[in-house]
Amino acid sequence: MKFEFSVDEDETPPPSGFDLGHIEVWGSEGVATTRDRGPGGSVMIYLTVTLLLDGLRTFLSGKSRSYESTAVDASFSLTFTRGRDGSIETCCGGSLIDRSPAAGVAAALHVAAKQFVDAHLEQLPPVDAGREDLQHSLADFERFIGRPR
Repeated sequence: MKFEFSVDEDETPPPSGFDLGHIEVWGSEGVATTRDRGPGGSVMIYLTVTLLLDGLRTFLSGKSRSYESTAVDASFSLTFTRGRDGSIETCCGGSLIDRSPAAGVAAALHVAAKQFVDAHLEQLPPVDAGREDLQHSLADFERFIGRPR
């Protein structure tokens, strides 16, 4: 499984935690992306990555059977469902994208979020709320999966 997050190429300066961007998810069973949703398919990417990190961490550490993460300012959503064997099914719009162990889903999200942060977070002002929230969410996620920043 692989996630990728990007800032929309058409965003105008100055950068902000409310900037739009895209999500792409590749799995063993399919692909889901906001790019195929036309010009209005963009999501508030910094806020969406933050919500996905927080929501998936809470889901994976709990007992809930499923969790749906809906992108900020868009209709794009991913649903994560826990299987009896502990695997996680990831779906978008009812279509199966991936079935992986929970640790694999967590690792894939961590890699993509870290790459996104490393590439884009420094462009935001130091006091930007979107920046601060994403930094905290990534740190919490890294503590959850046991990886140092």
